[in-house]
Amino acid sequence: MSLATLTPGPRDTHAIGAAAFGGALLVWRRLPALITLCTRADDVLRGGFDGDPLSAEQRFGPDEYLKRVRRLRAAFRQDEIINVAFKRALTETGLGAGDCFWDPLQLRVVPAQGSHHGRRIMPLPAHRDNWGSNIGQQINWWSPLYPLSEGRSILFYPAYFDKPVANSSADWDFETLKRLMNEGKADQYPVLPVVTETLPADAAKAVVIEPGDMLAFSGQHLHGSIATDTSATRFSVESRTVNLAHVTAGLAAPNVDGRAPRVVPDWFEHVVSGERLSF
Repeated sequence: MSLATLTPGPRDTHAIGAAAFGGALLVWRRLPALITLCTRADDVLRGGFDGDPLSAEQRFGPDEYLKRVRRLRAAFRQDEIINVAFKRALTETGLGAGDCFWDPLQLRVVPAQGSHHGRRIMPLPAHRDNWGSNIGQQINWWSPLYPLSEGRSILFYPAYFDKPVANSSADWDFETLKRLMNEGKADQYPVLPVVTETLPADAAKAVVIEPGDMLAFSGQHLHGSIATDTSATRFSVESRTVNLAHVTAGLAAPNVDGRAPRVVPDWFEHVVSGERLSF
């Protein structure tokens, strides 16, 4: 975890933004709210898989497994204990809630076996989240639910934080994806914009943190998944936030290669009121 900066306690909203938008990977250890979340998440996952989540893909065929994962992803979005715990964890880092807008919590599942992969249920290729939202103040928040390994974690390309790479952002439009989702045709469109060039293998660095830890990083960071360790499934939760204080202060990550056709603030809703973000 040498890439990441350990944060011993809360940092104020400005400090978090200044560090993240400068390229830092921030980690808070053992946040109490995330310990609560992990306990609840384990209960929900065990119920959904009729047993151990880490070995569920060995017990179910691909179709049944993916059906259960999709039900669990929906359950996480609706589970009050999980959502309240994650919001509380954000405030435990020091991030202000008064002007904070989030992309509601997502359960991410990366099966160990390629046969059990599905749309959004698979290792993600290298990408910047900012290619999709086109918002320089976006911060990503990520936390594992079970122990990780170097071959089963989140992957970063730190040398490319402010270095351009060829990508498909100019050809990807959230409004098009949203329309196709409403029509039940989302499979016809890419999940996200991705890198379109070959990157050096040694540019990729895994960050391994523990359940109960929170990782925060700018949406500008080039990142993806690593799934070379096929011993178990990877389960994690994630969200993205935008704080208006960062916008007002002029804090933002650099945009070196994003060509998104529009800014997408309505991806985000206020963590308390549910009001949609607008600029």
